[in-house]
Amino acid sequence: MSPSQVVWTAAAGGDVPAGAVVGGFEANGTPLYVCRASYSGGVHVGKIVGRNCNFGWGGREILASDYEVLVGDFSRWVGASDGTVPSGAIEGGRESNGTVLYICRATHRGGTQVGKLVGRNCNFGWGGAEVSAPRYEVLVR
Repeated sequence: MSPSQVVWTAAAGGDVPAGAVVGGFEANGTPLYVCRASYSGGVHVGKIVGRNCNFGWGGREILASDYEVLVGDFSRWVGASDGTVPSGAIEGGRESNGTVLYICRATHRGGTQVGKLVGRNCNFGWGGAEVSAPRYEVLVR
């Protein structure tokens, strides 16, 4: 697999395949792996927490037990804000209307949470809600 090849591997129930990309960390240091799951006609980017891929959608944190995990050598995150998409940003999913969702992460409550770039913010699930952060980093090739 070349370093720029994007590979999503099917998983479920908290499984994390070898070579999974760490996108962030909980405040206690637990790694958060980049995942995505189908929901309401789209494919949404999130993080593996416990036995699920958790992501923000419609103001809530959605938990999906069947998901895909990003696998490969991706460790380059570029700082951005207010909807800016850096060159080489990696597509993580799509809204039901076809809008591309890029993989992002943002600092929140002592951790670094993984999510999707929506409009002008990095949106991620946290504590049962969808949180929006105007300052974030985007995963790039």
